[in-house]
Amino acid sequence: MTLRDAFSYLSLWSQGSKLYLSDLAAIALLLLPITLANSLAMLLGHGFNVIAWHEVSSLLFYISDVLINLYPTTFCIVASYYLCQKTNASSAIFIIYALILFYILSIGSQDLSTSFTLPNNPLLALLSAFFTYIYYSNFPIRLLEPNSFDFASRLAKYIFHIFCFSILALVLSQLVIYINQYVADMISTIGLDPLTFTGGLIYQTGLGILGAVGINGHNLLFTIKQRIYAESVANLTAWQAGEASINTISQGFYDAFLSMGGSGNCISLLLCVLCFSRIHNHKMLAVIAIPMVLFNINEILLFGLPILFNPIMIIPFILVPLVSFIVVYSAITLGLVPPIISIVNWMTPPIFSGYLAMGNQFDGAILQLIVIAIGVLIYRPFYLAYAGKHLKSTTTPAANYAEVENSLFEHLLRCVRISSANSIKKSLAQKNITTILTRGKLVVFYQKIQSVEHGEHYNYEALIRYIDDKGDLCPPHFINDFQLLESTQLLDKLVIELVLADMQTMHLPSGGRVSINISVASVEQADFVEHLLARLAHYAIPAQRIDIEITEEAMLNDKVYLTHVMAEIQAQGITISMDDFGSGYASFPHLLQYPFNKVKIDRSLLVDANTPKGKDIYRLVAQLGQIAHCKIVAEGVETEQEYQFVKDCGVDLVQGYYLAKPQPLTQLTRQ
Repeated sequence: MTLRDAFSYLSLWSQGSKLYLSDLAAIALLLLPITLANSLAMLLGHGFNVIAWHEVSSLLFYISDVLINLYPTTFCIVASYYLCQKTNASSAIFIIYALILFYILSIGSQDLSTSFTLPNNPLLALLSAFFTYIYYSNFPIRLLEPNSFDFASRLAKYIFHIFCFSILALVLSQLVIYINQYVADMISTIGLDPLTFTGGLIYQTGLGILGAVGINGHNLLFTIKQRIYAESVANLTAWQAGEASINTISQGFYDAFLSMGGSGNCISLLLCVLCFSRIHNHKMLAVIAIPMVLFNINEILLFGLPILFNPIMIIPFILVPLVSFIVVYSAITLGLVPPIISIVNWMTPPIFSGYLAMGNQFDGAILQLIVIAIGVLIYRPFYLAYAGKHLKSTTTPAANYAEVENSLFEHLLRCVRISSANSIKKSLAQKNITTILTRGKLVVFYQKIQSVEHGEHYNYEALIRYIDDKGDLCPPHFINDFQLLESTQLLDKLVIELVLADMQTMHLPSGGRVSINISVASVEQADFVEHLLARLAHYAIPAQRIDIEITEEAMLNDKVYLTHVMAEIQAQGITISMDDFGSGYASFPHLLQYPFNKVKIDRSLLVDANTPKGKDIYRLVAQLGQIAHCKIVAEGVETEQEYQFVKDCGVDLVQGYYLAKPQPLTQLTRQ
């Protein structure tokens, strides 16, 4: 690998990391109200407990417990909803799949809450949404529509689809069980004591890593925490009885000095943002977080900046408590400060907790201040790198305003708004399509394509239209809805059915054909040719009566595959036309690459043929079609002058309002 390749790879990795970070941050941002409500309920619960309002306190703790237990499931739903916007999946189907996977994985790994029997692991929630995204990207399936003509076959595919997904979920659950058991055995094999220096560092590292991916390490390593607490209480009791010396590392050691402002010693991060940030939204976030962080609740910073899944901020989040561990341990063992002789409540604010933990000694408070300051210095370079703002003091107010507008926080909000807007568009499209399929009816109008030299020779182009339940003809805007939901295959099949049914009573001259517009999505289907021939046989329509139109802007990148499909279609006697030739930049290469029978020149070229240059270009395009051995069709001919011009260019087939407007089958003139 060359140096240039290495830089290119790193650049792509960096861009991918930013996108990954943006996605996860947007998900966390949507869940921020739940985490804040949980923290507020817990904080108020402790407050009312202090003033002996135990009933109110119990109610608030119950609310907090409900929110805590609902968070992983909500996380899975929100992550699924967000990721499904990156696919063309129905959000309802995507979320159902993700929840199925989440529950199966949680049951397999026994990550269910004891109070509500709900999945209790946010990491599994994210993984469930992510694996659902991978599965759906590779094996998509359309939303069931009871009124569609192929409902039975789609239902069978859907059943098979979800069955395979459930089998995959069971396999993944076994993998999760194996990984959990492997980790538990590894921890048991190592056997390091968290009340020793080496064991404590490893234990704290584990807590930091788990916290950085959204897992409450104290819950996952609950047996170890129970052991720390029990041995700490036993040691304090023996010390008070004069039977043992006080341990340097204890429960009070972890609670008072390694969780100031919450896990990761986030009070240092809070002060870092307040002191050094030039991003308005980050400062506002820090101000809002102050009351929570003072009581060691750090969800606002975890999910607001965010820290979770943030490749940059995870480093100091794990590193700061480890440095704090070493500093506090060294200070105590060197006799610079007295040992910790008390286990304080984990919600006791910093400074006070250090004072109380060391037996009402200011040494503890001073040591906490030193540790907090060291934490600020460690967080600072990482935060500035994350924020990407090394601003000079001479920054103008206008630049400050632009900075705020372009901050990550604003970017995340834009991501959420864009995602919501796309979801609304898809929901409206689904609603419109449902209305079309259940109310009113789809009909086909036909526009004549007539020969200039032989007026008795003509074809028709089939154009889908919608008549609402009031009998009004609606413009074909609904086609965009099918395209938005990537359901043009369904629309194409509907059109084929309607056209072939009409052709049973339609009068066509000898050699006349009906052109049907087919999307590239349908051509990509492996069974397209088989389906088309089966429907022709069902309606007893000769293949020589059909012409397939493919828009040149929608050509496949896979030249070999499209050429193979075209040859297979043409072998049955069906002709193929390139529609809208000249409307895009790929027209000429496509004309040379693919074996078309006809080329339909887009009206845009005819509109531009009001100058000598425009006329020359139109004549050239007509000649290119003849050189490629294709019949030429002039689209959009609306005036006698245009008709005469295309005739002079040697074009024999003409389509447009000058000859005939699109008409329903009942109004077609028999010739």
